[in-house]
Amino acid sequence: MPPINRRNLMSRAAAMLLLAGCRDEPGATSPAASPPPNSKLKEPEMIPYADFAAARKFADTPFGKIAYVEMGSGRPALLLHGLGLNAYYWTGQLSGLSGDRRCLALDLMAHGETAISADQDVTFTAQANMVLAFLDALGIETVDLVGSDSGGAIAQIVAVKAPGRINSLVLTNCDVHDNWPPAALEGIRASAPAGGLADSFAYIVANPEQMRTDQGLAHMVFENPHDISDDLTRIFLEPLTRTLERRAAFNRYVAPQDTAQLSRIEPDLRRLQAPCLILWATDDIFFGLDWAYWLQDTLPNARPVVEFDGAMLFFPFERPARVNAEIQSFWARL
Repeated sequence: MPPINRRNLMSRAAAMLLLAGCRDEPGATSPAASPPPNSKLKEPEMIPYADFAAARKFADTPFGKIAYVEMGSGRPALLLHGLGLNAYYWTGQLSGLSGDRRCLALDLMAHGETAISADQDVTFTAQANMVLAFLDALGIETVDLVGSDSGGAIAQIVAVKAPGRINSLVLTNCDVHDNWPPAALEGIRASAPAGGLADSFAYIVANPEQMRTDQGLAHMVFENPHDISDDLTRIFLEPLTRTLERRAAFNRYVAPQDTAQLSRIEPDLRRLQAPCLILWATDDIFFGLDWAYWLQDTLPNARPVVEFDGAMLFFPFERPARVNAEIQSFWARL
């Protein structure tokens, strides 16, 4: 049986956090967050955004012009980001893993600089089809697939749609089975059909200090929310809100969450032979640790879950050195 769904326990509180974070409350910032635990791992160089943007390319697909950045050479690895982010989320992996793989990070539809039509389907299933079309456009037959947050859900769908194209799978905290939408997101998601979510994000873009208030969005997803600068806030959120068409696409991405898109692939996941590494933050309010072990029990070739104690949802961005080390060790044993 899947773990208990926390949907009714957390959704209202999370919605209140986001909406409160979109109001001006002078002096609402918290003291500086505690530094992360000491580590002997050397953190990878973070790519300056100007250099990242200059390296951006576009792949023409039936779904639109898909923006992406690549670094390295050899066997390809594709990185899929989560909700409200873009390919820059993987800057630490692009720089840190490019000696091991040809690393590609794309902007999902309704995110980043990817350009789509006004009526483009942006559901998880459509995103998975886009990923396969993207690989076709680049002439990539097989790939090591890495997914985080909703990108992890999309990665699961890609893997069961085209299992012969997946050399390996890495999943960090993400939507799993019927924990979708996750409990802490459901209240927020309810504002999307009326345009409220994208409008809230637009307010944060104009007032980026609101990202870091006690009730701001950063406290829900980052271990060290006060490290999230105004520039970084704009890098992630501005493309979502730049035009009314982009806001509408983002709201479409969030609003029509259909649990069946993931729950119905359980039999296929149980047959999936690709080796899988599961990295999981223990303090994530959206995707509890029990879902990591559900994946471990479901995927035939899953490695033992690697727990990141004290980490939150977007830990691959905050703890790239250890994430990279775990992925490199996993890849080395394939």
